[in-house]
This record gives sequence, structure tokens and C-alpha cells, in this order.
Amino acid sequence: MIQQSATFPRPHAADAESALRDDVVQLGVWMFLATLVMLFAAFTSAYIVRRSASDWTPLELPGILWVNTVALLASSGALERARVAGRRGRVSSARRGLATAAALGLAFLAGQLAAWQELAARGVYVPTNPHSSFFYILTATHGVHVVAGLGLLVYAVTRAWNGAPLDHGPTARLMTASTTFWHFLVGL
Repeated sequence: MIQQSATFPRPHAADAESALRDDVVQLGVWMFLATLVMLFAAFTSAYIVRRSASDWTPLELPGILWVNTVALLASSGALERARVAGRRGRVSSARRGLATAAALGLAFLAGQLAAWQELAARGVYVPTNPHSSFFYILTATHGVHVVAGLGLLVYAVTRAWNGAPLDHGPTARLMTASTTFWHFLVGL
């Protein structure tokens, strides 16, 4: 009979269950992201095909979109720092990072609305031409997913402020899933 030595303890059932939950959550996130890849691949294919038509009119995009890009990149960085801080047990840093990421996500949404207002002020609406239609549809779809990501972030911020442990358990899983989803949105 083989005995287990003191240097190699048997894993606890709770640890194995937690690891399994982590894997299941991450698999679910990646499956959802795969559907988003397919959705945006379809949009991109349609965009490429449609822009060769004779009625395609190029659209001068609002400059605020560059600010929006910077806001999303900064929010992604803040969220990654929050995730790492949470894993290391630095709760106040994790809370600040989560709150910063959520605030920058809200700034992005405000910037999207400002871009739409600028286009509307120029008389550019969804039915104005095919390019404007694609712009509004793609940015609205992206905005909806950012709202979903913000929902996850707000939930994570609430749990973090209510004292949930950030280095293990459900809130750590939530932070990892939120970070994966958010990084994907930023890359998109």
C-alpha cells in the first residue's frame, strides 16, 4: 500500500470543486465570446461586401472616438491591475481598480453618445447611407456589450466593497470572468 507523504498533501474536495467552478465559468465566458466573434465576423463580412456598392459614401468619423478608444484601453489596464491586486489580497487597490474601470466604461458610453450626437448634428443618421448604417449598428452592438460588461463590473465592485474575498471564491471568479470579457471588448 502506498502512503501519501507529508510533503504532498491530498487536495481538499473544496479546492477541487472551486477549481472546477473556475474552469466552468471560464469555459462559459469563452463560449459566449466565440458567439460574439461570429457576430462581429458576420458584420465585418457584410461591411466589406457592402462598401463596394456604388451608393457607399465615406463617413468622416467624430474625433471623440479616439478618446473613447483611450478610455477603453485605460479601463482594461485598470481592471487587470484590480484582478492582480485582488489575487494578491490587496483589497483597496482592487477596489480602486474596479471602480476606475467601471468609471472609464461609463465615460466610453458617454463618448459614444457624444459621437452619435455629433453625427446627428451633421445630418448623418442610420438611414442616411450604408456607411452610416453600419457605423450606428456596429457601435450600438458594441455599446450593448459594454453595458453588459459594466453590469459585471458594478456587481464585482459591489461585492468587493461588501467585503467578499477577492483572492479566491466567487468574487475572484467574477473578476477573472469580467476581466476576460472586458479585454475582449477592448480588443474588439
